[in-house]
Amino acid sequence: MIKKDGFHYCFDEQKCKICKGKCCIGEGYVFLTDTDIIDISGFLKITKEDFLRLYTRKVNYKIALIDLAINGEKRCVFLNERYQCEIYPKRPKQCREFPFWDSLKDKPIESVKELCLGVLKC
Repeated sequence: MIKKDGFHYCFDEQKCKICKGKCCIGEGYVFLTDTDIIDISGFLKITKEDFLRLYTRKVNYKIALIDLAINGEKRCVFLNERYQCEIYPKRPKQCREFPFWDSLKDKPIESVKELCLGVLKC
């Protein structure tokens, strides 16, 4: 169970095994830091340039992972057919910090639970 100061809920990371990538499906962007780009390209054993060309796009002045449309749903390019993250050990900072995003901090717990099965009242 993970608890983060300033948040009124906890996160049970064991739920990630059964949720089928709910946080990886749908509209939105996964923005990357420079460290994310270096870590993921190294994990994939490809150059930074190849990683950027194959798996990212520019959104205004930021770099984001591309998504794929599979069976009518948009999903992260690294979410496989078993709904598992293929880069989990080096997933982007934005993914590592979910569901403890500042934008969710003041939302009712029921709203956050709709986004993540692992959210529980502490």
